[in-house]
Amino acid sequence: MLGQTLKVRKGLILRLYDQAGNFGEGEISPLPLMHPESLSQAETQLKKFLTKSFQQNPDLFKTLPPSVRFGFEMAWRTLFKKFDAEEKIHYTAEVILENEKADNHIAFKQIPVNALATGSGDDLRHQCEQIKRDGFKAVKIKVGQFKVREDLNRLELAKNIFGNQIALRVDANRGWEFKQATEFALGIRDFNVEYCEEPLRNIKLLEKLYEQTGMQVALDETLWSNPDPIELPKSGISSLILKPGILGGWGNTCFWINHAEKHKMQVVISSSMESGIGLNWIAFTDLSLLKKRTPAGLDSAKFFQYDLADPPFSISQGNYVFPNSWPVANKDYLKKISQGSW
Repeated sequence: MLGQTLKVRKGLILRLYDQAGNFGEGEISPLPLMHPESLSQAETQLKKFLTKSFQQNPDLFKTLPPSVRFGFEMAWRTLFKKFDAEEKIHYTAEVILENEKADNHIAFKQIPVNALATGSGDDLRHQCEQIKRDGFKAVKIKVGQFKVREDLNRLELAKNIFGNQIALRVDANRGWEFKQATEFALGIRDFNVEYCEEPLRNIKLLEKLYEQTGMQVALDETLWSNPDPIELPKSGISSLILKPGILGGWGNTCFWINHAEKHKMQVVISSSMESGIGLNWIAFTDLSLLKKRTPAGLDSAKFFQYDLADPPFSISQGNYVFPNSWPVANKDYLKKISQGSW
């Protein structure tokens, strides 16, 4: 990710309890190179926040690092069943569990998922064939790590397998200079690519790239590294990739959703390598906040050897189907984590 290999994911699981013993869980797991805060900084800020009188001062929530805001809000909203996107969070002792059966109100609902493909050659071919068999309607292929000509060959391979049945999305993670991005954009004109995510290292050249090639662009890193809409390119942006775990929860996610709707952009809700607990919450964020369904970026679960969530996060026929019971952290795994042995 961003030029580095990630083999271990570290984070915190926060549980908030009410007086009846009900709890809500939140995942706080800063992703190296993507979150501004480290895990130790997040833990320190969380402990300070929990010891302060935040019940009388809700504005303290806004001062937390993004990963902590995301995880605390996840735990709080899950515990108290506060799922209104427009509602301002007020931390009072008077809030009670609204409905004991609320855990089941999303059972059997589902959202489409964007498959993720990496690698090249036979490895990529096998992935694409499996993605087609698994019933996905959209796939994102990582580009920018190979030479442009090889990336074009990889996309041609995928296009030959998918035909027009599966939408193609590509993600360059700001991997190219302008010349490389232009070569790529001209090379995919006949591939019917939905968008290219973050093609340029220098975002100031995105408008020029669009003017010269017509390639539709999606923004991801730009939204959390330069969070002012005024500074965004004025043309060529068709989609916004929103990562609630990096943006910091529902408030900032809603801000960008409203911006996208105003400017007629597509929104894709996406993960930042969370466990199944965080992925389920991001899926629920998608279900709750978006008016129009588009395949979400939740296929990262397949990269984990183990999943903290019980039941584990799973995708069926290209969709995430919400389970009958709200996922919680597996007790055996939590015990191993607390002992430092896993």
